[in-house]
Amino acid sequence: MTEDAAKRWKITLTYRYDDGPRKTVFFIEEMTELAPIIEHGQDWNAMVDCRITYNGRNYPEDWTVEQIAKHA
Repeated sequence: MTEDAAKRWKITLTYRYDDGPRKTVFFIEEMTELAPIIEHGQDWNAMVDCRITYNGRNYPEDWTVEQIAKHA
């Protein structure tokens, strides 16, 4: 795993291009890092999708909020 891939959040931005949609992936540690990526990236009028997913798990994927709170 690269150092970037170890960061907490995975951002997948999809933009429309003449030859079809293209995805770009970024890894960030804090949500405050997202604004500059969008503001200074491709024109957001061509953005199709912005997906933010948690990139790390300390507990099993199927655990609920209540289960994690009991073990925190």
